[in-house]
Amino acid sequence: MYENGGSPMNNKMTSQTIKLLPVGELLVGGYQRPTNTAQVEKIASSFDEAKLGLPIVSERCGQYHLLDGAHRTAALRKLGYTHVMCIVLQGLTYPDEAEYFRTQNENMRPLTRYNLFKAGLESGDELCVQIDKITRANGFVVGMSNKSYNNISAIYALMTICTVYGYETLDMTFKLLRDTWEGINNVTRREFLVGTAEFVHRFGAAYFTERMRFKNISEIWQDYLAESSHSNRTSSDPAMRRAFCRVLVRHYNKGLSANSKKRLVMED
Repeated sequence: MYENGGSPMNNKMTSQTIKLLPVGELLVGGYQRPTNTAQVEKIASSFDEAKLGLPIVSERCGQYHLLDGAHRTAALRKLGYTHVMCIVLQGLTYPDEAEYFRTQNENMRPLTRYNLFKAGLESGDELCVQIDKITRANGFVVGMSNKSYNNISAIYALMTICTVYGYETLDMTFKLLRDTWEGINNVTRREFLVGTAEFVHRFGAAYFTERMRFKNISEIWQDYLAESSHSNRTSSDPAMRRAFCRVLVRHYNKGLSANSKKRLVMED
């Protein structure tokens, strides 16, 4: 928190918090640079949530005004994301916001998604606390890297699962991945996480572990890439979940007769 005498915004009292906000409610002020479509496309095409950093917004008159991160937010909107974690400043006027925008890039190192998660955890944020609790209970840990099976860096995927489906779905997703493919690194990447969560949401646990335990992970991944290329729909997060779930269902059904009671049907 900035206190009187310490704020760069006209020495006014300005508080700072971290919140999960709807992407559609983030406004761009007239002091912002015009949106560069090429820059938005570049961010979207090489999107890495671990390097996203946190958009900074000013909460004024019940609305959220972007001070930093307009292009990143536009990329998230293009990718179909519905919410984003933001640093929220309160107590700024419109001129204060313009001044902040002018100076905020000087000597500032953006926070990462992991920085945000740790800060939320320390502050007792319910979403972060529940994610940490459920993740650890299933033998995983939220980290900055996914180089080992137990470490999960796809923090936004975990938040998406919880906000879209609920905590129980995250718990069941972890259980299925652990029981089915324990020790295989790729199954904790964001596509596997959200795709399996979509499966749980639609079908529950079904016979997932029994049917999928011996399926080839590389084949599943290659089929997903082919599905993505063919449909051209996985540039958005909801479409990603459906596309990966559809691939899981196809592999689940392989070897089952057409009239098998175990056979699953996925409807869009």
